[in-house]
Amino acid sequence: MTRVSITAVKEDVQPAFARAMERAGCDGIIAHGARALVKPNWNGVAIAGSTSLPVVAAACQWATEQGAGEVIVGEGCVPVGKQRIEDYYSQMGYRERLRKLGVRFVNFDEDEHVIFCDQPDLPPEVGIAGLALDADVIVNLPLLKVHSCCLATLCLKNLKGCLRPQDKMEFHRVGLLPAIVALNRIVRPQINVIDAINGMEGEHNNGSLVPLNLLIAGRDPVAVDAVGCAQMGMAPEEVPLLRMAAEAGLGVHRIEDIETVGEPLIPRRFERVQERLKRLCPDLQILNDGACSACEAALMDGLYVAGGSRTVASVAMGKHSAPAPRTLVLGKCLQDYWPSHAHVKGCPPSGHAVAKALSKAGE
Repeated sequence: MTRVSITAVKEDVQPAFARAMERAGCDGIIAHGARALVKPNWNGVAIAGSTSLPVVAAACQWATEQGAGEVIVGEGCVPVGKQRIEDYYSQMGYRERLRKLGVRFVNFDEDEHVIFCDQPDLPPEVGIAGLALDADVIVNLPLLKVHSCCLATLCLKNLKGCLRPQDKMEFHRVGLLPAIVALNRIVRPQINVIDAINGMEGEHNNGSLVPLNLLIAGRDPVAVDAVGCAQMGMAPEEVPLLRMAAEAGLGVHRIEDIETVGEPLIPRRFERVQERLKRLCPDLQILNDGACSACEAALMDGLYVAGGSRTVASVAMGKHSAPAPRTLVLGKCLQDYWPSHAHVKGCPPSGHAVAKALSKAGE
């Protein structure tokens, strides 16, 4: 039976991480002299919505103690601009912490990518970080949090950080969930650990923190994600991404087929993105007929940025929508309505452009 460990974290993360690895049967996976890649979720947007630096440091120290010849931390942030990403890393303070551990950081966006063409469920061309393909062992380290399109963003989705910047948005255009599954067929982490010291509900970058003081770990990323979803009060079999990954043979997603060891699984229901949206914007009417997940994500981002300054009460997106007058239309799919409606251009539009339009009814 697939095993997933749930381990309590007290003041010091390092012994808890080592205990989580031992419980999950991960000791011995890293061979002496191996190259280990630690892949956190360092999104470049919000520190609170990122894998914590102490957990990343604990993973690096554990990998070194297991005998790794080289430990690398690698990530490719959301493409929000070089200066903003540099400010984010500076605020995180990772350089000094990793330097003391003798660990090298690689920004995937500035490193080599291997090009794959015409792969099922992927964009026609996609670039994947060479380090993610060459590493002997990948330690996959997402944060426990909800997501607007995937319901939860955990181990499976964390691999999107291995893509070239331009490919991340292309995943939304071709179908986010099947593309994530296809990516996980190519990049196969051997060790998966969810940082659930502080989870995030309501939104995946700027939501509310939920202190759980846990690490959820295992070798099967689907099973680890299933336990993570259950921890947030989601039935794993009702999470489409997990069902699709299990059907693709990537792992086990039914809790009854997973042996949990360590602490008991005590679910704590997290607020979903759509629930928070309805709570914060009860008057907002959203017409969505045929929009891709990229446009949906842009609207979510725009609503959070606009906050209380929003003046728009009706939004439309998706190529099959027929927006009424005085409706803000989003994206290229509805460009026929641009002459007559307030609108935001782009495929997809940016979240900040949507926020601006929501606050002043567009251009």
